[in-house]
Amino acid sequence: MMNTNLKFFKIITGILASALFALFYVHQETEIVKTSFLINKHRHEVTFLLDQYRSLVYNLSRLESPRRIEDTLCVNEISLCMPKTENIRYDDRVNLARSEAEARNPKTKESFFAKIFDRFSTKAEAEIVK
Repeated sequence: MMNTNLKFFKIITGILASALFALFYVHQETEIVKTSFLINKHRHEVTFLLDQYRSLVYNLSRLESPRRIEDTLCVNEISLCMPKTENIRYDDRVNLARSEAEARNPKTKESFFAKIFDRFSTKAEAEIVK
């Protein structure tokens, strides 16, 4: 009787250990897939920003001279004046950039199992340094 109980507990322990190993393996594979999606997303953003930068540099080189702009305004009878104080808006650039970044990347809530498995595995995280 004792031998069968010991054998039963060994089998149950083996099943539980293999199930835990399988869950850990699936978690690692999921993290790899999520990281690859994140890398592709960041690559897309970088290429978009580089294209936008090239476009802005190109537009900057094509700007007209101030004298020509002034002549065009005079021909069209457009006058320039100083803005009124109620039309001026000041933005803190750091907070504006931070709020835009948070709007693009909302925080997602991790599941209980993800938190447990993250304790046993290493995670590569990078930050953008400006």
